[in-house]
Amino acid sequence: MRLKEIAKIIKGTLYGRNLEIKSILPPEDANRGCLTFLFSPATKTNAGAIITERRISNKNCIVVSDCKKAMYFLLKQFARTKNKPYIADQALIENDVHIPKSCTIEPYTIIRQGAGIGKGCFIGSGVYIDRNVTIGNYCTIEHHTVIYEKTRIGNYVWIGANSTICKQGFGYVKLKKYERIRHIGGILIGDCVELGANVTIDRATIGNTVIGKGTKIDNLVHIAHNVHIGKNCLIMGQAGIAGSTKIGDNVILCGQSGVSDHIKIGNNVVVYAKSAVFNNLAPNKKYSGIPAREHYMVLKALARLYKNL
Repeated sequence: MRLKEIAKIIKGTLYGRNLEIKSILPPEDANRGCLTFLFSPATKTNAGAIITERRISNKNCIVVSDCKKAMYFLLKQFARTKNKPYIADQALIENDVHIPKSCTIEPYTIIRQGAGIGKGCFIGSGVYIDRNVTIGNYCTIEHHTVIYEKTRIGNYVWIGANSTICKQGFGYVKLKKYERIRHIGGILIGDCVELGANVTIDRATIGNTVIGKGTKIDNLVHIAHNVHIGKNCLIMGQAGIAGSTKIGDNVILCGQSGVSDHIKIGNNVVVYAKSAVFNNLAPNKKYSGIPAREHYMVLKALARLYKNL
């Protein structure tokens, strides 16, 4: 593509020559035929053209108001693929399963009786979809994912490879030995939710485990039984949330953070990496540490500690 075409896609202003661009690469790898994103004007690059938030003299550049948003729109344009829908002969689909013609079902997928698949869905190879699972429109279920019964998935949901949805929860009672409490509930996943690879979400003991609309969950996250997560939350890699915890809207749990059971976390809370939440968290605040406290308190305590070293 030429730079004028790219500038139109990202709604930027072109300064310099209307070069033809062969590829998009990071600043350190780009050469004269490449385009790169420059988030810092101080970054050195040999790229023939750059996308930046501030014009740089002697460079062919597209100036935008927000580099990250420009990256989103441009890469979305390039990543579009139009696969012809099909159902592989090697897929095992039981009776009473309706699959619209707009779906793609790859080889060695198993879809059990009574499951419902919406239009425009992509089901990768080796996926197992249990009886009476409901999947909405335009969902992507990546390879080797397992979805057990009593799961209801909304529209435009993306589930990464090797994830397990609606497995038995980790609940035991000690009699003569530990005996498993049978979980008979389900899972509700709202519209536009994204789950990374190797995510596990437990079914509710009774009732439902709930993932709210627009929430994004990173790789290697575990969510236990009866957890309720609100809308538009971000749960980052290796976080763990114990049973019956209630999380509000727009909450961010950073990497390797852990939340104990039966906790309530208010709206717009941020929990920083490697923190452990043992008590309820009030809304609109930032927390860190073990146990998690308001972040400003942790910073003050650390400042006093290091001052005395």
